[in-house]
Amino acid sequence: MRLNSHRVSLLSKLVLLATFSLPVNMLVAAEANVSTATSGISDSGVANLGEQALLLTGQISSVQSQSFMVPKAGDAWRYQIQWMLPEGSVAEPGQTVVIFDKSQIANQIEQLEASLLRVTAQEQSLSIDLTASVLQAKFDVKQKKSELEKSRLDADVPADYIAAKDYAENQFNLMQAGSELSKAEQALKEVLDKQAASKAQLAIDRRRAQLELAQALNGLEQLELKAKIKGPVLYGSDPRSNKKFAVGDTVQIGRQIATVPAMEELEVVAWVNEVDVDKLVVGSPVTLRLDSQSAKPFTGSIKGIGRQAQKQPAWGQSNWFKVEVSFEADEDIKIVPGMSVLVSTGAVL
Repeated sequence: MRLNSHRVSLLSKLVLLATFSLPVNMLVAAEANVSTATSGISDSGVANLGEQALLLTGQISSVQSQSFMVPKAGDAWRYQIQWMLPEGSVAEPGQTVVIFDKSQIANQIEQLEASLLRVTAQEQSLSIDLTASVLQAKFDVKQKKSELEKSRLDADVPADYIAAKDYAENQFNLMQAGSELSKAEQALKEVLDKQAASKAQLAIDRRRAQLELAQALNGLEQLELKAKIKGPVLYGSDPRSNKKFAVGDTVQIGRQIATVPAMEELEVVAWVNEVDVDKLVVGSPVTLRLDSQSAKPFTGSIKGIGRQAQKQPAWGQSNWFKVEVSFEADEDIKIVPGMSVLVSTGAVL
């Protein structure tokens, strides 16, 4: 009787240990393996941990998948989900999966269109004014050249044929006409330089307005995400609350809100606590059970173990390693990406 009481006490401790070391959705599986833990207790009351099964929670995943992230469109850093294709429905290539609220960027597009019209009108108006200034400056140059030629003819009259006063006045007028022509030519050069600089600046302003508008229009298209491959729609979860994203949620840019995995090349992605990762070996066999079809186990093998631990905020402060499992299932087992899986493997000491 004392030995049996000791076994019961030790068994209770093992179940309690499993409760704190496994995620919530693994507790039922831990309780279902009570007989496995009992068989690992020797007559002396000592548990043989090498015979226990290590239970991991996992999910059916696809080697090829498409992730839907909140895009960087416009100036906002958060966007509200306006519509999503129902979870579990199969998306076809080209079909819209997620639509974000477009009101803010639509208002921005209206402002950019008005800015482009304003820049274009300003460019046309200033071009007319500058063209008129250039024509006037060219006319002034021609006029000053004519006055210079006239003054030169008058100045070429010898002093012997006219009064000394008139001769001196003709020479002065020639000098003055030459100075006026130089001023007119300098004014023409300045107007031409101003015309070229203004046109270049206005062209830059117009090009910038066009690029900003094109970028905003492209951002408007980016707020509507379409599928590139065929597969079921799986909603993402907030890493802090583990709550699935839904229509109406406002999510920051870069956050993955949905995934469409391909139906081919399926695998199981599971997570192992950092305290148990050393018990797994690549290539070792595992037993898999779908939560929805737990009565139909099938086999697989570990094909990869992550080298870098990751935080799972919804599971506490522990670190977790990603485990990739390849498998072969019978045809009568319906497997769809996103299904929850219980992975059972013998502990490797």
